[in-house]
Amino acid sequence: MSAFQRIQGITSSPGIAMGKALLYRPHEIETIPKIHINPQDIESEMGRLDQTRQIVLRELEAVRDRIEKRLGTNYAELINAQISILMDHHIDNEIRTYMTENLVHIPIAYRVVMNVYIQMLDDGESTFFQDRILDIRAVKQRVLRVLLSEDIQSFTNNSDEPVILVTKYLTPGDIIILSDENVKGFVSEVGGITSHTSILARSLKIPMIVGVPNIANESLSGETLILDANKGELIIHPDHETEHHYLHQIKKMGELNSFYIEHRDDIPKTLDGKYVELDANISLSVELDGLNDFGGSGIGLYRSEYLYVMKHTPPTEEELFREYVQMVRFMKKKPVILRTIDLGGDKIASILEQELLHEDNPNMGYRAIRICLDRPDLFITQLKAMLRASHYGKVRIMFPMISRVEEYEEALIYVEKAKEELRKENIPFDEQCETGILVEIPSAALMADKLAGKADFLSIGTNDLTQYMLAVDRGNEKVNHIYCHYDPVMVRAIQWITIAGHRHNIQVSVCGEMASDPLSILLLVGLNIDMLSVSPMFLGPVRSIIRGISFKILKSLVTDILKMEKRNDIYNALKHQFIQFFPDWKKQFGESILSR
Repeated sequence: MSAFQRIQGITSSPGIAMGKALLYRPHEIETIPKIHINPQDIESEMGRLDQTRQIVLRELEAVRDRIEKRLGTNYAELINAQISILMDHHIDNEIRTYMTENLVHIPIAYRVVMNVYIQMLDDGESTFFQDRILDIRAVKQRVLRVLLSEDIQSFTNNSDEPVILVTKYLTPGDIIILSDENVKGFVSEVGGITSHTSILARSLKIPMIVGVPNIANESLSGETLILDANKGELIIHPDHETEHHYLHQIKKMGELNSFYIEHRDDIPKTLDGKYVELDANISLSVELDGLNDFGGSGIGLYRSEYLYVMKHTPPTEEELFREYVQMVRFMKKKPVILRTIDLGGDKIASILEQELLHEDNPNMGYRAIRICLDRPDLFITQLKAMLRASHYGKVRIMFPMISRVEEYEEALIYVEKAKEELRKENIPFDEQCETGILVEIPSAALMADKLAGKADFLSIGTNDLTQYMLAVDRGNEKVNHIYCHYDPVMVRAIQWITIAGHRHNIQVSVCGEMASDPLSILLLVGLNIDMLSVSPMFLGPVRSIIRGISFKILKSLVTDILKMEKRNDIYNALKHQFIQFFPDWKKQFGESILSR
């Protein structure tokens, strides 16, 4: 495989890396000798399984300790998911039955039963259950290795050069053990953006893409690779021009990051004095370092569902409180917007050990606030933890996927119930803790004037709102070209939501991808958005853009844009104005800034 190639994958951890391809093949036990046993041997074989579980348990606990030491207690939950699979004795009766009926030894019986569970989860659709399969497969291989007394050679990276590790799949333990100063990135055939390995890669700031079919083959070994995880792209055997371009880009990114860190305390005000609050979107507490490095005014969106995904079981109120209060204390009275769980039905079904919900259209089905209102026990537990954290700083609670006024009012009833429980328990919280709405459904956008009269703030989730407004699945390559933030309907929707919020004197923010898109920033500031919330890595460039533009000019530009009927006309008008503001934009921001 020596020809120049560009292969598309899915970004699970952003960044750019260059290095030689290093293949990693997780140890797979392909064949097991078929050994027959007598009926009286069955219990001794089950005893072998119990002893093996204890050995594997110690191995997993050692990996968990390494993760905890490096990243903290909550990340150890990634390994606890595998430990719970290992120590689940519910399958023992099935294993015993299989041995009784087939009179084969424990390795075969164990593999057969575990494979049945893998097949049950392998619906080919849910990325969450694909991640669960990886956990089961990893545990299965560890158990079989011990049962068969197989010694495996530890994988070592003997190269002094930078490498991109390419593999079929990775476990959380693999990520921790294999990541060293020479491993610059990961490429995996399977996995999802919410997978355990993706979460860890983002936490460790290692670029990673997943979903690259049949990439882990010997012909790739030693090839020069460029991993552009910002675009979800792997470049194999780049030509000199491409390699030079990316070397320059990596160098420029380093220089820009140094500049952004140096100027992190610059106030995000336009040239003519309009202040735009600049906050960070956070999924995991480890990302707070990035917020600190690049200077956010607060947390504009904390995605609370990742702790649920990592645990595979509902977190307790105390576990949730510890996570929230850590961030609140870190922010030192700066605002923190905690979004209640935004999980789909497939994730919740696994977490609650319920029957898998089959939905033809899960994005519009049983998810987010609909689950919370259907499961008050989950909802109130989370609300109590959020309210408890409000005692230690400025917490605001935001509800996702609100589609009707009644839904928001019902959510507020549960907030009051959570408050009442805390009062009875004599636990302090902020009685004035604000609540708001993530506007991401067309019905909520159209009803923004009514919702704004009841909420303390509105935040626009432009990713989902764009999808729903244009009826397009951006994950579908056949139609994803229709997905576009610059469409006239999005400009009008954002204008209407902003006007509605300001009529009721409440803050209106944007926390979707538009908030970090250079041209969209001009549009949003011209539409009089109060706050932009972006990934910590974009705080620097967004601040620099805000400080180099004129609110007066952009208000006038938006007046013209609102008369336009075509998205290309809007895009070209914004690009023209961007270049007017920043004639030396390539040098100032890097060549890739307008390609995102």
